[in-house]
Parts: sequence; structure tokens; C-alpha cells
Amino acid sequence: MKKIAIFIFLLFIFSCSDNSEESINNNLIEDNTSIQLENDKAEEKINQKDPKDYNKNTPSPSDHNNQTSETKEIYDKSSVISVDFGPESGNYIRANYRVKEQLARLPSPIEAIGYTDSITGGIYIDAQGVPNKNSIINIDLSTLKSDESRRDNYLRGSSLETDKFPKAVFEIREIAGFDLSSLITLQKNDFQMQLIGDLTIHGVTKRKTWNIDATYELGKLKGKASLSFPFSDFDMDIPKLFFIISVEDKITLELDFDVLLSLDTTIDLTSKSIPQFISEQIDANKPNSLYTNAWLCADDKTVLVDDLSTQIEETWKCYVDIELSDDSVVVTSTGIPNHDFQSGLGCCAEEVNYQWIIPTNPQINETITMAPDRGAVAITVTGVPIFGPEEGPGGDAVALHFDYFEEDRQPIEIGVCGGHSAGAYFHYHFDANCMHWHPEGTGLDWEDWDYRTSLDTSEHSPIIGFAFDGFPIYGPYGWDSYKNVIEITSSYRLKKDSNGYGGIDDWEYIEGLGDTDECNGISSPTPEVPDGIYHYVSSIRNGEGEIGFPYFLLCYHGIPEQSNFDQGGTQQGPPLRNQMQGNPNRRSQSPDFTEAASKLGISQKELLSALGGPPPDLEKAAEVLGVSIDELREIIPLPPRR
Repeated sequence: MKKIAIFIFLLFIFSCSDNSEESINNNLIEDNTSIQLENDKAEEKINQKDPKDYNKNTPSPSDHNNQTSETKEIYDKSSVISVDFGPESGNYIRANYRVKEQLARLPSPIEAIGYTDSITGGIYIDAQGVPNKNSIINIDLSTLKSDESRRDNYLRGSSLETDKFPKAVFEIREIAGFDLSSLITLQKNDFQMQLIGDLTIHGVTKRKTWNIDATYELGKLKGKASLSFPFSDFDMDIPKLFFIISVEDKITLELDFDVLLSLDTTIDLTSKSIPQFISEQIDANKPNSLYTNAWLCADDKTVLVDDLSTQIEETWKCYVDIELSDDSVVVTSTGIPNHDFQSGLGCCAEEVNYQWIIPTNPQINETITMAPDRGAVAITVTGVPIFGPEEGPGGDAVALHFDYFEEDRQPIEIGVCGGHSAGAYFHYHFDANCMHWHPEGTGLDWEDWDYRTSLDTSEHSPIIGFAFDGFPIYGPYGWDSYKNVIEITSSYRLKKDSNGYGGIDDWEYIEGLGDTDECNGISSPTPEVPDGIYHYVSSIRNGEGEIGFPYFLLCYHGIPEQSNFDQGGTQQGPPLRNQMQGNPNRRSQSPDFTEAASKLGISQKELLSALGGPPPDLEKAAEVLGVSIDELREIIPLPPRR
């Protein structure tokens, strides 16, 4: 249909250039290279058009909720899977048309090409894989473009009559060859299917079928849909002009797309028409999977490691156990990392008894909550505390490590992977990314770890921990809006004439200096949450290339679980190594709180809440639980106090 206009337009050009037969004949014998080049340019223009150009207004995760009530009703009540088109959707889609023609002055046929990216509508698929009545694609024909503006004007004005029929509309009635399980997965998947429906062009409606070849990966669907039909289907005559030898009686329409699918996991999928394994995959992709799949040293996969600060080879145990509830996960851990470590001057770390409570449905709060300057602010996926930026005397521990100032109040030393111990309590001040590094077989050992050279910069960094408000912490490499891997940088810098000696007071937040906000977080897609999630970053540099204060986080955008702040030890001047008394390899016994809670007939979360601490308040806990202190001591094997 659209090609007719191209042919008519060619006639228009010839007739406008000269009305004489001689002039027309001269035009017919011109060098035919220019026309072929024009069509080649049109093809090149389409091929070079970057889908990223159409994705500059990618909405934040919260924008998905800012739909109209009508759209939201469609999504919530009718669709398991949906995709929206339009300038505000952040999705890339473009319509192309192609037709072959043989001109008198060319030795071989050419292909005329045009395109538009003015497309709106959406596709909404229910639990049976059926599109609902609101699944419509609208193409604005008045914005069709090619390599020649005069051709475009003639096409819109005389052939398509876009003043009367401005849109091509495809109403989707059926999806053939569609398997819901091909989309409800995080694995890469190539597949073919068909969209069958009613196509209306130039006031004529016909039942048509789009053939689709697509690739699905990490919530994104990318591919091409195409269909072909004769001119006569939409009351379009094939041009029969003296300078056109022949025109193929076939128009090909294409849709190039790169879109983000929305998955509604609130829909009831217990219907017998939906295979059970699909429901299981949907459950696996719910947000709670973040809090069950990320942990290391869990599921009996304990790791034995050595404290490199001592003279003997130890076998400290990295151990994690989780108990998931509706709104939180209780993490029991020994506080030992999954890699060899250095306790440093605060020697020596031991296995201790941690029970952390991490919210699994974190929400952005209207106000931020400042994290402690010193002490635990988060935990790693190995159950090890992550501390705030300051060391015991009050200086910036990381600035000291990188020789920004000299500490004259108390010697401090940070070891492998940005960690050290304060007495029995091992913790990180920065980095922590080596938990995902494996030196075995490389000829290297743990002391060779250097985040500047050892980190994988080609992929999105994995989750390394969770803040006490429930939002995840990722390593320093993330995605931009086009899923290019970039280093996520901090937006803090040292104040004038400051060097970190004064701790966090020496730093100032400069919006836009780096990528993160004032808490050192960012909202963006991740491999685990393709739709995007707010998360904190283990930043190694700021936007100016200096150290990446606050290294993990400085404040919470969610509501932190208060019981976590009582754990992890303190930074109030741990004893120096040469002042330590007793056996540096002494270990405390890890109590089984799961079994204890079961004996009391309550959940582990309720038991931990009653105990408080550390150290736990047995007298108060016994009163709350309605048992004697002796009974509680018998049920709960507490570690010896230092």
C-alpha cells in the first residue's frame, strides 16, 4: 500500500521537473546510480538506527505504578504478561515497509523503504496465553519517513490520505504457537510465534497474521514481526506508469522491537489450563527469590577458611542458615567470611552467633534514616557484618588504609578484601567483593586479591549483601539504561582541606558527581530484577576517581530493622594484638535457634525478638516467653562471653 505512493511520487517528481516529453526522456536515461544509492541510504538508515535512541526516557521502577486507572485495571485483572508501547513506556518499537519495484532506467529491481517509530498501544496476555480485547497496536502513518521528504509528503497526502485515515490499527485476536513458559523464565530463549488479528489500513479491515522471530532474556523481548499482502487487499492499485516496468504485487510490513515485559505474579495461576511448572517458575521469580538465592555458605555448603594474621592454619567455618517468613528472612551465621582473611591488629576473629533479620519487602520511605558511623549497617551474603565508614578513633578507615592521613590516636589495619576484626568480630569497611572470586587454579591466593584488577568488569556485579532496610547491595559494576556495563561511582568528595581524619564529617555530597544518591544507592535494572530495583553499591571510586566514600551506604532509604544494630561488635578501640589474652583460636559454639524455637512452639523470629542482644537478656526473654531462666538456658546453648 505504502509503496504505491512511492511510485506515484516518482511520477510527481518527473512531471514537476519538466512537462516536455524530451525532458522526461532525458530523465529516464540519467545515471541510475543515484536512485539505487538513495534506497541503499534508506536501508542503512534503518539498520543504523540505534534502539537506545528510543529508550532515553526509561522510567524508574516506581513509574510503573503511575498508570491511568483504566490501564491499571487491564493489567491487574486481565493479564499475566503485558508490554506497553509509546513514548513514555521506555520500550523500542519501529514499523517498516518494503516493496520491490523495477524502474525503466535501472538494470535490476530496487526495494523502497520507509519507517516510523510513532507507535502506541500494548499487548496484554491472560493466564491461558490469550490476548485480551485491549491488545491493540496503533501505527501513526502521518509520521512515515524515508530518505526523501517530497516522497513522504506525497505518500501521506495522496496515497494513504492520512488526513482521513491517520493510523494503521492492528487488533490482536489470537496468539499461535505461544508457550507461556517461554517467557516466565530468566533464561535466554529463542522462539517463533504468530499474532493473528484484524489489520485496518486506509479504511479497509482484513484478518492478517504477523510472523514473529524473537529472543527472550532477563525480562526483555527482542525480535522482528513481519507480514506481507497484495496491494488490492486494502483497495490500493498497483501503479502502471510509463517509466515503471513492473511492481511486485506484495507489500511487506515489519515491526522491530526491543521491549520489557511486565509479569503480574498476583494473578491466580491455579487453573488446570496452566501447567504447574509455570506457576513454580513464577514463584521463583517473585522478589523473595532475592532473599533465598543470594546466600553463600548455605544449604550445607559450609566453607573452611584461615585467619592469615595468625601463625597457624585454622579452619574457621563460614556458615549461613535462613528462615523465610512473609515479610523477612532470619539469617543465622557464624560471622566468618568464605575466604581467607586477616584479622589485623584487632586479632583475632572467631565464630560468633548472629541472627540477623532482613526485611524482604523493602519500601522507599519518605525520609531517610542515617546509618551508624561505626558498627554494623548491613550484612554480606555470607552473614558477615558490614560496618560504617569510621574506625575506632573516629577517622575514615578506608581513607586511612589508602594513606590519606596518619592515624595518631590508635593503630588501625585493614586486611584482605577490606575487612578486619575488632576482637572476635570480623567485619568489612569496604570492597567485600572477593567473596565471589575464586583464585583456585589461577596460581594466586587470597592475599593477591585487588579489586582494581581482580574484579570482573565485563558483567553486572553480583549481590554481595543486604542493608538492614532490606534493599540489596551490589558490587561496583552495574548497567546503564541500555544494559552496558559501567562502574557505578559515589557522589561524595572530601571537603576542602579535609583528608578523612575527621571521619564522615570530612565528606560532602555533590549531586551528580557520581551515579549514586546521598545514601550511596541507585535505582536500575539488575540481572535478578530486570524491571529495576533500588539498591546500594559497594563503590570503589567517586565520580572524580578518588576513593568511593561511603563505600557501602551512609543512610537508609527504607526502614531498617532495629534489632540488627545491637550485633556485630563495636569499633570502640579493640585491644591490640600484642595485648590479647588467651587462645586466639578459641571458638564459641553456634546455638541452634531453629530447634530452640521449635521446642518453645514459636517462630525463630519471635524467639530472637524476645532475646534481644547480643548479649541476649535471658531474664526479660524468659518473662516474655513465659518460661524460667533455667529452662531457657537449657534450650539455648549460649556462647561464652569474652
